[in-house]
Amino acid sequence: MGETTTLHDWPQPYRLLDAQPYWHALSGEDLAFQHCADCAQAVWPAHSHCPGCSSTALTWKRSNGRGTIYSHSTIMRGPTPVWASIVPYTVGFVHLEEDYFLFAQIDGDPEEIEIGRAVAVRYVQRGEQKLPVFALVDDGPEQ
Repeated sequence: MGETTTLHDWPQPYRLLDAQPYWHALSGEDLAFQHCADCAQAVWPAHSHCPGCSSTALTWKRSNGRGTIYSHSTIMRGPTPVWASIVPYTVGFVHLEEDYFLFAQIDGDPEEIEIGRAVAVRYVQRGEQKLPVFALVDDGPEQ
């Protein structure tokens, strides 16, 4: 039987100051995004003003964590040993139901991952940070 090795050398994300509420929400397994009170646009990545109308009336809202795959790419050769330990893995843009896009890992059989496929967020601990990872949702009829 093989040995299980826990890798702790995950690269940690650079945390921009405007996005501190996002990182804080992730620690509690919530997905947060900015919302403009003036034009009702979802704002991501975080800004000090709305890119749509230039308003500074931005608030943070909780995402329901559901969306569809907008684009994706499967990596077959990890760039570092820690990433190589999980190949193949897929990354891509997810179009969330709140109408913003988030780049993240997408779990699932690479043969089943396709544009337009429904996904839902789950959270993984990578080093010191929890991160969102999207998993395929069975989009068949409800039982």
